[in-house]
Amino acid sequence: MKTNNKQRQFSSYRNRLNSSLLRMLNRFYNSKSPFCFDVFQCSKAEHEKLQIIFANIRV
Repeated sequence: MKTNNKQRQFSSYRNRLNSSLLRMLNRFYNSKSPFCFDVFQCSKAEHEKLQIIFANIRV
């Protein structure tokens, strides 16, 4: 199977993109910083705030 130059460039670009994304994810998940971010806790707080705002609008 022949591969032309554009296909090779695209696959190398995609591999580079995947490797940089994996490095970024590894850095994020393997960090041992004291800062802990809980997505579910923040989304729950925002959801409660939205309910209060909508309740005020309805009244």
